Amino acid sequence: MEKNVILAIVLSVIVLLFYNFFILQRQISPPQEEEKPSFVQKETPFLPEEVFPAEEEELTLENDYAKLVLTSRGGRVKSWYLKKSKKEMIGKGTYALGLNLFLPQGEVINLNGEVFQVRREGERKVIFTWEDEEKGFKISKSFELKEGYDGRIGIKTENLPWESEYELIWEGGIGDEYKGEERLAFFGGELQEQFKQGTREDYRQGIKWMGLRQKRKLLVILASLGQPIGGTFRSDFWGLKDNKAHSEWTIYAGPQNYAELRLLNSQIKNRYREDYHLTKALDLSIWGQLSKVLMDILFFFYSFTHNYGIAIILLTLLIYGILSPLTFKQFSSMQKMQVIQPEIQAIQKKFKKEPKQLQIEMMKIYRKHKVNPMAGCFPLLIQMPIIFVLYRALIDFPFSENPSFLWIKDLGKPNIPLLLLLGGMMFLQQRITQKTQVQAAGQQQGIAKMMQFFPIFIIVMLWSLPSGVMLYWFTSTLISVLQQFLIRKKTLLPSPAKG
Repeated sequence: MEKNVILAIVLSVIVLLFYNFFILQRQISPPQEEEKPSFVQKETPFLPEEVFPAEEEELTLENDYAKLVLTSRGGRVKSWYLKKSKKEMIGKGTYALGLNLFLPQGEVINLNGEVFQVRREGERKVIFTWEDEEKGFKISKSFELKEGYDGRIGIKTENLPWESEYELIWEGGIGDEYKGEERLAFFGGELQEQFKQGTREDYRQGIKWMGLRQKRKLLVILASLGQPIGGTFRSDFWGLKDNKAHSEWTIYAGPQNYAELRLLNSQIKNRYREDYHLTKALDLSIWGQLSKVLMDILFFFYSFTHNYGIAIILLTLLIYGILSPLTFKQFSSMQKMQVIQPEIQAIQKKFKKEPKQLQIEMMKIYRKHKVNPMAGCFPLLIQMPIIFVLYRALIDFPFSENPSFLWIKDLGKPNIPLLLLLGGMMFLQQRITQKTQVQAAGQQQGIAKMMQFFPIFIIVMLWSLPSGVMLYWFTSTLISVLQQFLIRKKTLLPSPAKG
């Protein structure tokens, strides 16, 4: 039994490590300089082939999640690089958030080739301004990179003729790894998906946001925070149209992360009093759907505690409260197995050379004491998927809204003191477990000695985990220690005979 429990623990750690280092942290090489296979059709009137003088200025905006490079040529974004996944969202030779101006009588001004004046405001905001002195037109476009994978855009126009329109566009697809992204449109209060009910090439009033989605990977959403007059999907670009003198927009370009999109949607809803249903753009796996449930509970606890650290502790207590009958059964079974160890060892010694008879006699002992040797393992196997789902939910959770807890400044980053406390708590748990066990010989003694180094193994391997995951693990280990202590007192396990 002891070997089964140890094996289950080791396997769970291996699963977590594999998921963390080979799935979540899987990296690809940064974009190379070779030419991207042509995704942009050169004949489009909105993306001319003219070569302009190199009078442009490049600016960099950066946070913990993304690094953006903007250019004054068109006031556009030429690079949107995701730091954690090391992926580029914008393909070579294409740009994001370009602007086309439509005047009455069909006249079109392509602002993507014009050099804008630039003014920075702080570390993560820039304002681009273009003016036609002859006609008196003036357009300002501001871009601010927020705390996560999203940005906020503002467009102001002056002295444009009546019935003029402008179009904010994203060229091409997602990065250089075009794999048939799916078009998305939130129109008339419903999500339209290209590969299900289909999407249109042109939308009029009623369109809320548009986007592209890679299957369970990356996602781009462009949303107008007002009432746009339409939207367009073309083979070489897509975007939304508006005609207001002042409009506001938001853009999300990053992984399909439920917590990030839920937080962004909540911020928009609180400010504009309207639900944009951004999380409907997600294409989640079964594990993702289960993680979503736990994150909703975490958000619920946060709604009245206003502290993610406390919310994680409450979530851990809730999970362990639900699982407490199984956990109690697991520990009780382990205690009973230790009580009958002397009888089992005697049988093993007596029938050492008769394996079949040994199994028969051991089953007699189990029936006599009403012990199921697997009873302590089944609850652990049931808990493992829950632990995995919660780990998946917290590993990339956006704590930027309120990241601190006690001495921890950012729950999204590693914290060595908390990790050392976790190691100490695991060492204490191990010592309590050893005190409840009858001294064993041979292979079991070797396993016991090996497990003494298990907390050190955890510290070395998991030092880079976010503090939020460490806090969950610490709280769950503390609860487990208390449960073992209480069960030990309740069962009044007799001390093993000496000599």
